[in-house]
Amino acid sequence: MSRRRPNRSLKLEDEVDVEYTIEMPFHDRDAKILLIERGDEGIEVIVGNIPTPSRHDTDRNYPSVLEDEETMRTHAAAQWIITETTQMFSDYDWKTSDYKSNNPNYHLRDIYFNCEPSEVDDAVLTAKKFIAELEEKSIKHTKEFGTLRNSPSKELSS
Repeated sequence: MSRRRPNRSLKLEDEVDVEYTIEMPFHDRDAKILLIERGDEGIEVIVGNIPTPSRHDTDRNYPSVLEDEETMRTHAAAQWIITETTQMFSDYDWKTSDYKSNNPNYHLRDIYFNCEPSEVDDAVLTAKKFIAELEEKSIKHTKEFGTLRNSPSKELSS
């Protein structure tokens, strides 16, 4: 029996009214901005499949590895990237949704919030900026602390 738990964007995919896919050349899945009309609650905006820096969830998945100084530095930098970048959503009451794999490891996948219909254009622009900035910071983090698995240069050489 699978203990896998899907993230919010996957659970609500049948309710999505508008979907924007943003190609992520440095990650193995494309990011998404999903809009769901919620009546009196406004519009739910889900920023899904976000490109996170590696090891940002180490404390939840493998707390014992944090005894290693290099892993601690990698994790601290990854957590700082997430914290700093999510400040873009300070105008919204945002929450996170994670994906639980069969391992069972947790992986941050979505950020979501509600906004008024009159704010939805600005919310989508903020989400796009967030995705681009998070991807850029995640790539720098990976280059410093790990191995870059996906990139345009690797695509060209294969």
